[in-house]
Amino acid sequence: MRRFRIFTILLLFTLVLNSGFGCKWNPFRSDKELYQPVTLEYWGVWDTEAQLKTLIADYEKTHPTVKVNYRRFRYEEYERELLEAWADDRGPDIFAIPANWIKAYQHRIVVMPSAHKIPIYEIQGSIKSETVIVMRQFAGLSPQDIKIKYVPAVYDNIIVDEKIYGLPYSLDTLVTFYNLDMITKAGIAEPITDFFDLVDQTPKLTKATEGNQIIQSAVALGGTDNIPRFFDIFSSIMMQNGVNAKSETAFSPLDDKDSAQRLAQAFAFYTDFAKPGKASYSWNSDLENAFEMFAGGKLAYFFGYSYHADELRRRKTQFDWGITNFPQTRGAEITKYYANFWVNVVAKKSKNQDAAWNFVQTTASEDLVSKYLTENKKPTALRSLIDKQIANYDTSIFASQVLTADTWYRGYNINLAEQYLGDFIDKLLSGEYVLDDKNASLGLLVGQINQTYKEPQ
Repeated sequence: MRRFRIFTILLLFTLVLNSGFGCKWNPFRSDKELYQPVTLEYWGVWDTEAQLKTLIADYEKTHPTVKVNYRRFRYEEYERELLEAWADDRGPDIFAIPANWIKAYQHRIVVMPSAHKIPIYEIQGSIKSETVIVMRQFAGLSPQDIKIKYVPAVYDNIIVDEKIYGLPYSLDTLVTFYNLDMITKAGIAEPITDFFDLVDQTPKLTKATEGNQIIQSAVALGGTDNIPRFFDIFSSIMMQNGVNAKSETAFSPLDDKDSAQRLAQAFAFYTDFAKPGKASYSWNSDLENAFEMFAGGKLAYFFGYSYHADELRRRKTQFDWGITNFPQTRGAEITKYYANFWVNVVAKKSKNQDAAWNFVQTTASEDLVSKYLTENKKPTALRSLIDKQIANYDTSIFASQVLTADTWYRGYNINLAEQYLGDFIDKLLSGEYVLDDKNASLGLLVGQINQTYKEPQ
């Protein structure tokens, strides 16, 4: 009888160890620390808590040991908050950064591992199914996976030395917003498709006083401070014009004579829109912020991103507006657009790197991220969702541009590079700099930007 009781106890203990409950507390597991509850701190800027609520909840449903806390910051304070938090060893496990910050943050983030382990819920049993907690090992993505799954701009930005540094949820591209009422009133049947159209329409849409005070503008081009993302707009024009700007090690557009000439042409074209007396004159530094001017019905064309569309919908503007593709060079064989996107990265100081990378990889997958993109009207970075988004009115134009969208900056300090470009444009407009055959002023700009390609010590 005693022998029978001992056998029964051992049998029950064995069943418990092999059940889902055994995963929770089995004292003989060598990896039992992996079953301990984990709280991941996730920091970002543009996404609100509401926008990420469903994505995080869907992840937590299948990951019983993981809780994710999201905290949002203002862009102006974000870097300072990150640096101060790391100094006090209280930084986030996961944080979102612009793709062009990756090189600057390389020493603070950990690359995607080849594999990671994490407990998940799993349904087992063929006759009577039950949900149990099991430990699973997941393979990380390879550079080839990124090339196959994502649009080219993602591959070009998140991979450094064949290592993956982060993953995006979305990829935005620069588009053209137009005031349909204004162009109709001016007798213009359709919005611009290329830059020739823009130059042709500008005199018809711009209204100014005899003293060159602009009261209605065709387009926000030529300036800096009062044009949101002027760096991106100029970059798009520069890349379309065939300037050799893209390099991992240096900014070298003047190394080739043809490229140098094309860079000068890009600056001349851009700044002509802010020079009184030019046929394309439509902008100056006295005007209000370009987005506010567009939202107020005083600007015909505004170049912006999907978040600008969100803001226009929220404001319920009193005029009809639409979105079309960013203008191209007439006769060009291929389209070129400008990409702007953020990536989720894992902090090197995180004590929960496996869980953090599992969250980043899982939530960026098609199964989970598609709902996030649909709910928030955001353009996809995944190739597999492009056709679906093109069929959707809210994302159609953005999705149509992602395959040929690109960036060029590969240095360590994009903010300083933007400052140098803005200063150069302002000096061209003031006459302090001129575009000469010897490219003297261009050489100064190129030298300044190349300083940002040197790795900080």
